[in-house]
Amino acid sequence: MSRVAITKCTSYRQEEVYQALKKVLENSDVPDVRGKKVLLKPNILSDSPASSCITTNPEIVRSAIKLFFERGASEIYVGDSPGLQTSSFSGKTCGIYDVCQEEGAVWTDFSTSPTPTLIKGTSQTLPLASILKEGVLTISICKFKTHQLMYTTGAVKNLFGLVPGLNKSPCHLANPTRESFAKLIVGIHNTVQPSFAIMDAVLGMEGPGPANGKPKLVGLIMSSDNLFALDYAQAVIMGYKPNDIPILNEGKRQHLLPQNIDFPLLNAENLVINDYERIKLSRKTNLLTSLVIPFFTRGYHKKKQKKEPAPLFNENKCIHCAKCINICPAKALSFNEKKAVVADYDKCIRCYCCHEMCPADAISINQ
Repeated sequence: MSRVAITKCTSYRQEEVYQALKKVLENSDVPDVRGKKVLLKPNILSDSPASSCITTNPEIVRSAIKLFFERGASEIYVGDSPGLQTSSFSGKTCGIYDVCQEEGAVWTDFSTSPTPTLIKGTSQTLPLASILKEGVLTISICKFKTHQLMYTTGAVKNLFGLVPGLNKSPCHLANPTRESFAKLIVGIHNTVQPSFAIMDAVLGMEGPGPANGKPKLVGLIMSSDNLFALDYAQAVIMGYKPNDIPILNEGKRQHLLPQNIDFPLLNAENLVINDYERIKLSRKTNLLTSLVIPFFTRGYHKKKQKKEPAPLFNENKCIHCAKCINICPAKALSFNEKKAVVADYDKCIRCYCCHEMCPADAISINQ
């Protein structure tokens, strides 16, 4: 049985966050960090202001640094890598870099000499942040958010940021369905073997996450040594059935999601937000199409994914930054004469990376 500790925290005031995080740690199975190196991996989807709720709030990271130093960690590293990481990326806009400087943690650039690594349970080799070779205990510090492709993004999905920058984009082309992408993410989890997870659920994101949704007061901080159990609690609170979440389904298939979860403080079942604006679920496939046909019909999954809602581009909102074009793994996007983005929907694999990267909310998903 795994424990998920959940407690109330209604603001990002430093003392309130510290006390709430201390409480959930005291009620979780926290690894012994005495004399050990710790890597804190927040969610920095883009280096955006903390008020946008796109990133893990810096006060959560600050309190985590303080508390793990108090528990005896010898060194604490902090880092992440956005999908479109530029040479100027530093984590300063979101406030996390400055927190590292103030609290004695080391900011780590994941794009520096990443290590090619075979991902467990797959045939894929991906570059992973070189800091993992230092024998660190990896702790996922994720954000309570929706996700256009995976419905939710939480502790397990947050580990995808250990793959630097544009190395993430081809992963969608190689794993074009929700199910195959979930298997890759779980493979990264199994390769990295994270020790613990903390979820920033003070302000969450609802609607078209993980970048273009709306802030939503959830008023919680959560933690667990089992990342799937923590993501299970998030799904329940958002109002999803956990079986609807591809990463949880894959975790269950691999016996990584515990059958029984203990809630020593607040129970997720009593915290459901009925009016949470969720991502609309895609129609599920039946046993025949999900298990039998793929053995005999190559390309079936790609055709299936083409039936997913298409990204739509608003030329009036578009700021011509080309981030969507640069991130698109299928090379399905281009500018027309008016510099508005146009899509080749025959190439589009519905990974929604363009939607995720758009800083102007110029891309919507046609449900």
